[in-house]
Amino acid sequence: MAWTTPKTWNVDELLTAANLNTHLRDNLNALKAPPTDHYECDEASEYTTTSTSFVDVDGTNLALTITTSGGDVLVHFHASVVHTNNGKIFFDMTLDGSRISRDDGFLGGYVSNAGAGNTASSWMSFTRLVTGVAAGEHTFVLQWRTTASTAKLFAGATTGQDVHPQFWAREVS
Repeated sequence: MAWTTPKTWNVDELLTAANLNTHLRDNLNALKAPPTDHYECDEASEYTTTSTSFVDVDGTNLALTITTSGGDVLVHFHASVVHTNNGKIFFDMTLDGSRISRDDGFLGGYVSNAGAGNTASSWMSFTRLVTGVAAGEHTFVLQWRTTASTAKLFAGATTGQDVHPQFWAREVS
């Protein structure tokens, strides 16, 4: 249910069920259940990349679409990752096809080599407030890149690494 700008009432104005439902009930419902999309990974295989420029992690499952009233959107992601050569992994996201950040995204760091089994991992997460989002339908897509070699994001497929990343977006204003 969408938010409606509350009515300015006039002195001696008759209250109607339609006005009360629109401006009180419906707005309270909009505050209780804001536009939200969420995906928790439980994939048949892990995600990997060798790309040194930003690419979608998964343009289908890790693409969240919400219809906002306009304002701010809170976006969160967390996952367990490894790198095959002690390199850096960077994360960013797009909003309607345009990257949110510049240069190296808004999350990055060195991730150690987990050895041949690639099972010892590091946690990476972000929570990002995206401000000034116009009213309408918007899609947030998680992206990543590496400095060299191969980066791996655990998505629930590796035995002994029962990690299930989450990616979610929720309008907060």
